[in-house]
Amino acid sequence: MAAKAAKKGAKGSSLGFTRISGENNVGTQGNWDLIGDSMHILNVGLAPGETMATEPGSMMFMGSSIDAHVDCSDCLSRCLGGEACAMLNYTNRGAAPSYVALTSAKPADIVALDMDRYGGKISARSGAYMSSVGDAVPGCEVDCNPLTCCFAGFGCVRQTITGSGTAFVEASGTVERKELAPGELFIIDSNSLVAWHGATLGVRTAGSCLACCCNGEGCCNTTLLGPGTAWVQSMPWEQYRRQMGVVIEKDKKGGTVSVGGPAAPEMHRE
Repeated sequence: MAAKAAKKGAKGSSLGFTRISGENNVGTQGNWDLIGDSMHILNVGLAPGETMATEPGSMMFMGSSIDAHVDCSDCLSRCLGGEACAMLNYTNRGAAPSYVALTSAKPADIVALDMDRYGGKISARSGAYMSSVGDAVPGCEVDCNPLTCCFAGFGCVRQTITGSGTAFVEASGTVERKELAPGELFIIDSNSLVAWHGATLGVRTAGSCLACCCNGEGCCNTTLLGPGTAWVQSMPWEQYRRQMGVVIEKDKKGGTVSVGGPAAPEMHRE
């Protein structure tokens, strides 16, 4: 099975792509493991006194010696990057090693990023950060280029992850890593871009006026200029959510309203 997965992961390697699921999911820095082929469980082993950080609502199970506490430091930078104001820190207060298991707050895979391998800084889409082992923390940076902040799909403030250790981000569908050669221009739908390092973010028109109106991609495409690395996903959460169908919510008067699609016929029965 491992050889088969490695073979699948290597199929696009000649084009610079690596399928993330074909890689080793066991931590080289820190004691962690990603369980499952999709919608992973992140198991993290914590030595006595060791702490890890995660976004709220991620805990699946944990050992009895694990203590959870809230960290509100640097909350403005986190909020501008798309994260919650408060982070949860899990610390092993016992005398023996223990564990914490985490899952994504939405249907998504978990992608491990070795921060030391990428110079201690990775740019990401808003809210992509999930948790980290080590000193990696989510923050933000300001894009002062009017073209990219208005048309590249990431706004004028985008998320960054800085520090050492391993950071974990959320991505949906099939996830690949693309290595960009110097001068290589990578064109991508902005919702499909999860994170990038080293490459220069840019934008270009999607084609002729007719193409911009009829291609379903809008007027502009996001670009990355190498050298660098990009992580991409096949089913962005925004696209998945639009296709889920009808969501029924109660209004203040006790009736029902339809959100996200046409109401089914049985919803109109008296």
